Amino acid sequence: MAPEPEAPPDFSPFHRMRDIELDPESVVGKDLRDRFAQLDQSFTGKNPLWSAVVKLIGLTAMCARGVIDLEKEVIELRREMRSRRDA
Repeated sequence: MAPEPEAPPDFSPFHRMRDIELDPESVVGKDLRDRFAQLDQSFTGKNPLWSAVVKLIGLTAMCARGVIDLEKEVIELRREMRSRRDA
């Protein structure tokens, strides 16, 4: 009797993202890193095509949210700098 074939390994790069060291003050980066890794792990062993499509949609939404969060911080910093300059 032949041994059962093992499941193909998951070569997706996102599951290793939690190993990336970020600055302690990195809020948006840590959030994105953890969400990417969590999303990646949630699709391990699923249909590869369906998994890729859903990951792309999810990653796009997460990146858009990250850009919006960063822009909010930049706007806040600009206002703070403007108020200091005008004072």
